[in-house]
Amino acid sequence: MTDPTPYVLFPGTAREALTFYGDVFGCAVQLHTFAEFNRADGPADAIAHGGLTGGPVALSGADVSGDERPVRSEGAALA
Repeated sequence: MTDPTPYVLFPGTAREALTFYGDVFGCAVQLHTFAEFNRADGPADAIAHGGLTGGPVALSGADVSGDERPVRSEGAALA
């Protein structure tokens, strides 16, 4: 059985956030843009899918598009 992987919808900051967490946890970061996925529902350089690989934590995410809402959390913890 594998642990769940958080998938965060960022408000246009997925590249910066995933790169930051990759640095913090010593992980490689894979990023794929809207342009790579032939998506026209946001900026071409927005992140359509990204994630940390080869490190101690699992985290994936993307930039929101259209009417999607970005992550918003208060008082939550993952352990």
